[in-house]
Amino acid sequence: MTRILNWLTVLLFVVSVILQNPLLFLLAVLLALVALTTALWGRYALAGVTYTRRFGAARLFVGEETDLWIEMANAKPLPLAWLRAVDEFPAEMELVKGKIFRTHKENRRHLVNLVSLRFYERVRKHYRLRAKHRGALEFGPVEISSGDMFGFQTQQKLDPQTDWLIVYPKVVPITALGLPAAHPFGEAKTTRRIAQDPLRMMSVREYVPGDSPRLIHWKATARRGALQTKIFDPSAARVSAIFLDLNTVAPGYWGIVPEYVEFGMTIAASVARYLLDAREAVGLYVNSSRRNEGDLVRFPPSRRPARWLEILDTLARLIDLSWTHIEDCLRAEAPALPFGATVIVISAVITDELIAALLDLKTAGHPVALMAIGESAPTNVPDELRMFWLGGRTAYEQLMTLELDET
Repeated sequence: MTRILNWLTVLLFVVSVILQNPLLFLLAVLLALVALTTALWGRYALAGVTYTRRFGAARLFVGEETDLWIEMANAKPLPLAWLRAVDEFPAEMELVKGKIFRTHKENRRHLVNLVSLRFYERVRKHYRLRAKHRGALEFGPVEISSGDMFGFQTQQKLDPQTDWLIVYPKVVPITALGLPAAHPFGEAKTTRRIAQDPLRMMSVREYVPGDSPRLIHWKATARRGALQTKIFDPSAARVSAIFLDLNTVAPGYWGIVPEYVEFGMTIAASVARYLLDAREAVGLYVNSSRRNEGDLVRFPPSRRPARWLEILDTLARLIDLSWTHIEDCLRAEAPALPFGATVIVISAVITDELIAALLDLKTAGHPVALMAIGESAPTNVPDELRMFWLGGRTAYEQLMTLELDET
């Protein structure tokens, strides 16, 4: 089209000179101006054009909302009659006001903005987003296009910049899960020390075979002329280990039940919050890995202040597939668990192998609690195991609509 316009302009100039027609000459000048501006827009339309996103919050819980500001700038003296930006959005985010369009990708959407920009002008658009689903959600890339006002030339570019928004699973009071408010996993009393606090030494005693060499008090040894071992104050914190099973279908079948996966995430986060508030040391083990990582999730029990954010961030980034059976994780981690640590298993697949692993842990001195997910309560759990049946899809949907007191 541009080539035709150029030839037409030249032809009009020649004809206007031959015929000495001022009107044709004026028309040729006008067409020459159109061709020049078209060439300028076609070549420099996207020069100095930027597209940026800014979120009101970088981290949300499922159901929460945040602001999104999009800024488009034209940092050059050439105005743009139109600028079109097609931004790729995750389907897990809902636009509270406005419209996003489906794409050929199942889990991606398009947010389209069409604006005009004067020279050195920037335009800001404001949107409100609502998180519908847990995950590490990627925004971008964005396809930007512009050109002349006549539509003769269009320039396009793909801006690969991406931004991430982390959405944590919903956290609810344990009573909303149907658990008792007080001591849902057993009484708080313990019959023996669980751990020693290395920062609180009580006294020393004579060394006996089997004591760790790291606990020898060398100054006291020098004074008394015999090996002395440090004695520490026992930690008052109880220890709990949460094992989350992301396998949601019975052995021999393929696939996942998405509602069960997300239900398990919410249960794990809610139980962890309850235990940390009770000043317990909490560990998290999952038979899956975080996005773009290969190792299974393995957080030994701790009550460090950072543990809560570690758990939330891990649950947000977990992929939905399991790499092994949860009973294999239990047996692998059992030797490293402190004596008396409470073991809490969250699973939708209650196999006889899992029951056997839990019974072995109980025999070894660990209080055990099984939190079962499913449309019906499992029937193969013996009476000696503490079991909570939390329901299936309906129970999960009810939790998602539960409004929590922000205070």
